[in-house]
Amino acid sequence: PLARGLRAAGSADRLLFALFNSTSTHALPALIATAYDSLLANATAGGSRLSASASALPYSKRQEATLSAIIAVFASIMVLVPFAFVGALFVTPLLRERESGSKQMQFVSGVGPVAYWVSSWLWDAALYAAVLLATLAVLCVARGVVPAAAKAFAGSAEVLGATALSLGLFGFAAVPFASASSFFFSSPSSGLIALIAFHFVSGFGLVIANFILSFIDSTADANEQLQPLYRLFPAFCLGDAFYTLAMRDATRALVGEGHEQNLLASDQLGAPLLALLAEGLVFGCATLALQYNEAAPLLPALAARLRRPRAPAAATGQSGASTGQSGAAAGQ
Repeated sequence: PLARGLRAAGSADRLLFALFNSTSTHALPALIATAYDSLLANATAGGSRLSASASALPYSKRQEATLSAIIAVFASIMVLVPFAFVGALFVTPLLRERESGSKQMQFVSGVGPVAYWVSSWLWDAALYAAVLLATLAVLCVARGVVPAAAKAFAGSAEVLGATALSLGLFGFAAVPFASASSFFFSSPSSGLIALIAFHFVSGFGLVIANFILSFIDSTADANEQLQPLYRLFPAFCLGDAFYTLAMRDATRALVGEGHEQNLLASDQLGAPLLALLAEGLVFGCATLALQYNEAAPLLPALAARLRRPRAPAAATGQSGASTGQSGAAAGQ
């Protein structure tokens, strides 16, 4: 009907030339709509106008899962930034007690190293539990605000439990790591800055580097061999666990609902969670060893004993023979 109306008005016989950018998807339809609008306005003396609109097709399930995975991966990486500060904060009160002499006064008063550090770890665990509960509460609330990002970490009871376990084991490793690190700093500010930088680089930076290297064909094999080295750092283990949780929706869309693996499998959350558990035990034992070594330095004493010169065996034998000869002479 529009073409017949334009032809009757004498406007449809015109030849139009349109130059457009072929890289723009909507350029040609927009130009055609503009041309027909101009012809219609001329034919009706401005009494009628033509408008065109374009709308995107709805996303497929796979596209929605991919978009959700990208948002969730970004959210999982961003979580590592505040937890770099959380993991480093526990070194500050330890260095303040050491700097003010409060720690030495407790030991002089009869507090043992085990009692001191166990009580310190219990207090730090209580503080970290408050942070953990607040984080889980925020994730639960975010399910109604940002469902694409929060679904990966709090979408179900199983996923929420895995998130809580990952954060809890990170605290289990980060608290004794801060305790062991306190022996190598003398100022609270320097210790705090150093641990923040350490957790940020080993968490945020190393997770991004691992993500990039895994997608490059020439570095994928070497990156896979470096995974045991990466897992020596608590912040990377937390980031690896969050990245695994974030990619479950994309994996579900690609391979189907019936091919999901157990969250605690070794290629899912099992490896980073086991590494965090082992690191917590190792750092705790290292803290006690450093404390006992500070009270009674074993390594300097052992090194001094090894450097102590020993008398030659021949000289020792000669001195024994001369002693025997002098004893025989005395007997005569």
